[in-house]
Amino acid sequence: MRLKLAGGVMAGKSEPQHGSGTIAVETRMVVEYGITLDGVWLPLALLRRLEAHGPWSAPFTEATTDQEGVLVHHALAERHNGAGLHRGTGLPGFLAAIPFEPTAPLTKIPHTGTTDDGSPAVSSAAGSRGRA
Repeated sequence: MRLKLAGGVMAGKSEPQHGSGTIAVETRMVVEYGITLDGVWLPLALLRRLEAHGPWSAPFTEATTDQEGVLVHHALAERHNGAGLHRGTGLPGFLAAIPFEPTAPLTKIPHTGTTDDGSPAVSSAAGSRGRA
């Protein structure tokens, strides 16, 4: 299997070469908020995007077949001229009833300490070269 990444080619487990360095492929865990309705996962982001699709806008085509069935069954979406969906009458109230608050951004903790030589004290536990 070969993957093309940013101008490099990755074959097997080797890393692609790009210019003067190597590109590292990262794996990250992403938190997805949503609700399971009738055994079908409905991400909140998908529901919010669906809410922007009215009967006169472009059809919403992101939902899987299972998601479409659940959305239509519960009046969260309606069929859009046989191709895709648009928001149903129950979607705005359904979204408003979900107790969800987006994750607040983390704030920086102010640090006022200094070391003996006058340089700022930095926690070495954080991986820096400073002294705790």
